[in-house]
Amino acid sequence: MQMLENQFVQKSSENTEVNTSVENFQESSGRVYFDSVQALADFESETTNNKTQMNTDPRVSKYLQNADVLSKHGEYNLALNLLRQACNIDSKNSATLSMLSRCLEKIGKHDEALVALNAWNKVDYGFESLAWLAHALYRMGRDEQALEKYFEALSVLTEEDDQLFEVYKNMGNIYVRQGDFDGAEEYYNKAYTINTTSDVLLVNFGTLEVQRGDFDKSLYCFRKAVEINPQNDKAWVGLAMVHHQFGDSELAWANIDAALDINKKNRTAVHLAANWGLRDRQLQKAIEALEEYLAQVEQDEDMSLVLINLFCTASQMDQALLEIERVLLWNPDHREVRDLKKKITPSVKAA
Repeated sequence: MQMLENQFVQKSSENTEVNTSVENFQESSGRVYFDSVQALADFESETTNNKTQMNTDPRVSKYLQNADVLSKHGEYNLALNLLRQACNIDSKNSATLSMLSRCLEKIGKHDEALVALNAWNKVDYGFESLAWLAHALYRMGRDEQALEKYFEALSVLTEEDDQLFEVYKNMGNIYVRQGDFDGAEEYYNKAYTINTTSDVLLVNFGTLEVQRGDFDKSLYCFRKAVEINPQNDKAWVGLAMVHHQFGDSELAWANIDAALDINKKNRTAVHLAANWGLRDRQLQKAIEALEEYLAQVEQDEDMSLVLINLFCTASQMDQALLEIERVLLWNPDHREVRDLKKKITPSVKAA
């Protein structure tokens, strides 16, 4: 955390501007070489890349181009049709396997995506393919395997890579879930040195400090995240939790309202609204938050049960009965809900 605080102190903007200018110049006018050996090495690298492209079957290249366009527009199933045809022609093309894995993940076929990612690693073993495999395992909640692959990816890293930030951030998240807060801080700091303006990382830092019980530091992080991105609903929820901890109920509610204005499907915000609604006798506000959430989420039995409880507390038995019927459609064998239905049905009929 010390690194984060030091980095927020005014940095040398002059150096940043100079570096940016140099990078822009190199991009626009070509690279300037002062080392003939490096120039030859780069030339050889470019020649190798060109040869690789030339050796690719033109049909595969066409399939990849069209699949890329389709996937960018969310047409993942159509893209998959083309990618499978490309695999039939060349099953060892790393670009095809890479895009195939991402499209499969997008449509929720995570196990098939892992097959594609493992195949990619066999034909093009390196940091990029290992990092993507680790990301997939991380998103599936297979933390130990993900961490193993992240370390393996870092062990073969030979130069800076665009994915390095995501690797460090996710490793930090895994350590938080494992309760290793020092390990989490180490990797969050590594990610922070790469990107000091990531609101997502700042929310992670804030969450880490909440876990540690340092609410002053967590407040600082969540505020910075909101400053960078006012549309980050998780940052607003973080602020709500900290202000609640400080006993400022009014400000905590305002933060929750801000989070739900941005994202009505933020489950944590809705759950907090339900709990605080019961405590502060703002039942209707809590009910509205839950109803809007459940209208956009296909199925969440636990949150439906919370809503039933709120309806009963507010003596809205007819509404409670409707929500009970919805839960029983998903889970007809839910004994407690069936018992509750028997208890409140007579009162609804009498009314």
